[in-house]
Amino acid sequence: MEGGEREGEWQERQFLIAGMAITYSFQVNRRRKYPCIIAKESGKLLVEAPAPMTEKAAKRFLKANESWIISVFQKEDKSGTFRNGTVTLDGEEIPYYVTVNRKRKRIAITIRDDLGIEIRSPVPLNAAEAEFSIADVSEWIRKTRSKKMVWRENMLSRQYAEGETIPFQGRVLTIRHTESEGIFSASIRGGELWIALPPGRRAEEELPRIREAVMNCYADEIRPVAVDIAAASAEAIGVACPRVRFGYQKRRFGSCTPKNGIIINIRVAMAPPQYLEYTIIHEVCHLVERNHQQRFWDLVATLLPAYKGLHDELQKEGMQYCF
Repeated sequence: MEGGEREGEWQERQFLIAGMAITYSFQVNRRRKYPCIIAKESGKLLVEAPAPMTEKAAKRFLKANESWIISVFQKEDKSGTFRNGTVTLDGEEIPYYVTVNRKRKRIAITIRDDLGIEIRSPVPLNAAEAEFSIADVSEWIRKTRSKKMVWRENMLSRQYAEGETIPFQGRVLTIRHTESEGIFSASIRGGELWIALPPGRRAEEELPRIREAVMNCYADEIRPVAVDIAAASAEAIGVACPRVRFGYQKRRFGSCTPKNGIIINIRVAMAPPQYLEYTIIHEVCHLVERNHQQRFWDLVATLLPAYKGLHDELQKEGMQYCF
């Protein structure tokens, strides 16, 4: 125990993200139900949890929230501010974060992966204004946090252990381990997902590399089908066949690029195949209609008449899929 630190608390550790050495500390907050990350005005992070965490567990938690941390430390809007506070909903103390982006036209609220509330605003907000914005959509916040709790439990519990299961295209694969010649890789054989680990490496200590290998495996498996669907859809609506890529996105199931490409969230590879088809058709139609007005949905319906049920179900349940 370092001098001045209390049981369950420690200070001034560093964690490397995207080449940046981020300083963080940890403390126990019994009022919380789940761990959370607080960005301090000093440029440091504070990890709070309802019970003590080991340094290894804290680093794994920070890694799981890497993209959000990068967004905090690499903001393009240098004139913006980042402020923190807490609100109480149903007896739970929930942290909220205000990010300022002068390009925004209105306030938007999202739920972060650590279940905190993020308010994106075109202007700085004081505590009263932030809390009013939250209260205005409190029912939506409750429902969305409930869904993310399921996703979060799945993400934090997935250890890629021997015998663990993982979904792929709507079916369940059993994880098996084998030894590699020095690289991390994954392959699907029948109803099993084989993870190859370098000699002497243990799965629980290499989760980020294993996760990346599994996502690459899933992308390789579905790429031929995805390209065929994209080609057929593009031909049907009279546009050039787009380049299909895969990424791990937190809020979108797909997106299109300015240069006639589409990016599919690799999470969709876990869902039954009809959801992959819908996501690709959705993004291909965006190559013609860039917004979500009625003409866009009419175009989607010409390719997939039953799209609405798939869309609603994906919005409702899709984020439960996680690597």
